This record gives sequence, C-alpha cells and structure tokens, in this order.
Amino acid sequence: MDTQTETVTTPATETVTEPTNPAPQPETGKSAEDRIKDMEAALKKANTEAAKYRKAAEAIEAERKAKEEAELSETDKLRKRAAELEAELKAARIATLQRDAAAKHSLPAELASRLKGETLEELEADAKALAELLPKAQAPHVKPTNPGNNASGESETYEEKRRRLLG
Repeated sequence: MDTQTETVTTPATETVTEPTNPAPQPETGKSAEDRIKDMEAALKKANTEAAKYRKAAEAIEAERKAKEEAELSETDKLRKRAAELEAELKAARIATLQRDAAAKHSLPAELASRLKGETLEELEADAKALAELLPKAQAPHVKPTNPGNNASGESETYEEKRRRLLG
C-alpha cells in the first residue's frame, strides 16, 4: 500500500512532513459478499471491544461511587438520610391530602393521584375543577317490575275489583 505525506506549516515557519493514511481502497480481488463478511466481522469485533470498555467504565464508576460514599463523614450520611426521609414524608402527606380532596369532591380514588398542588386548598381547587369536567352520574330510571293495573296510581273500587275477579 502507498503512504502519502502531507506538508504542514507551523506558526514558527517550520515545515514538518507527516505521513497520512490514504482513504481505504476497495480490494479488487474480493467479491462484494466477501467484503460484506469482512465488514460484519470487523463490526462484531468493534462491538465486542466496545462492550468490554463499557463494562470497565461501569466498574470504575461503581468503584468511584463506593469510594465517595466511604469518604462521607457520619454527619453527612445522617444529613443525607434525613433529607431522604423528609422527601418520603412530604410525598406521603401530599398523597393523603390528594385522597382527602378527591373524596370531598366525589372523585374516584383512581383520580386522586392526578390532583396537583401542595396544600389542601390547592388540591381542593384542582379537585373541584376536575369534578366539573366529569359527567354527572344520573340516577337510573327503573320501571316497576310488576306494575299491575294500579301502576298509574289510580285506585280500583270494590265494585270494579269484584267484576274483575268474579267475572
């Protein structure tokens, strides 16, 4: 293969000659299928190598985190734990307020977590707005199961009843 050289001029007016790699030339003796196989093999090799470096980087990162954690003082650890617990407590309080606001405005329990706000007033305002958007539940219109002749509310006289029953 030929190597070409490139002349580079530096600011100190020195001339330096550096070899450059020419663009890869397709091999004329190989078929397209052979070149594809070679490229696939090279890609597989590159992917394997990248996976190896990725695993090494993950191991280094895990070591760094472990070292960093070990360097924290006991006070820092306690402060970190206190902040975590405060965040959990805040989330639990908000969830309770959401459920209360949803129940107050007759929203289904599934919609409680969708309410936005941090105070009960904000959550209730959001629950009210959401409740106004939902369709109102209507009482079903149920007809009597066995209305008989007296379904209209008119009462039958004794004489009408006697004729009806006795013929």
